[in-house]
Amino acid sequence: MSFDYRAPHGGTQIPGADPTGYMLDADDGSTTWFAGALITFKAKAADTKGVLSFFQCDVPHGWQAPVHRHANESELFFITEGEWEVYVNDTVHLATPGSTVWIPQSTAHSIFVRSKRTRGYCVITPAGFEKFFEDMGEPATVPSMPTHETRDPSVEELLAGGKAMGWEFVEPQPRRL
Repeated sequence: MSFDYRAPHGGTQIPGADPTGYMLDADDGSTTWFAGALITFKAKAADTKGVLSFFQCDVPHGWQAPVHRHANESELFFITEGEWEVYVNDTVHLATPGSTVWIPQSTAHSIFVRSKRTRGYCVITPAGFEKFFEDMGEPATVPSMPTHETRDPSVEELLAGGKAMGWEFVEPQPRRL
């Protein structure tokens, strides 16, 4: 039986990645600007036969994700710079450099960036949800934070795109400390 690693969401492969094994250099990957943040994908569904997605996220102060849950995906965040307020399991946690946050599938969660700039890494399993960021964002023309207005999807677009990915909107604002 063969496994279609592009399912359920499709997606593109990172240049230089190979589902049978690969290594990327520090500057390699594919980049997307999403709602004022820079996402650098290091592994996507097409690169890992659907096992996981892995990306670095550089996010500005005030960036936020509303309270939501993923029907199919679990997320693991590792914070390397700055401070995030992360709501999970009915508690808002202050995530600082070195913090790891595990969010199992179907768990309501939110994120608010409280420092000037933050950086972290995220693993999503199974893979595929990266397509949401690519569809709602825009390809980054340079591998740095945007210095101009980028595509800002409407609430309706986010809800429709999220629903197609099994994402459920719970509350409009992130939970805060």
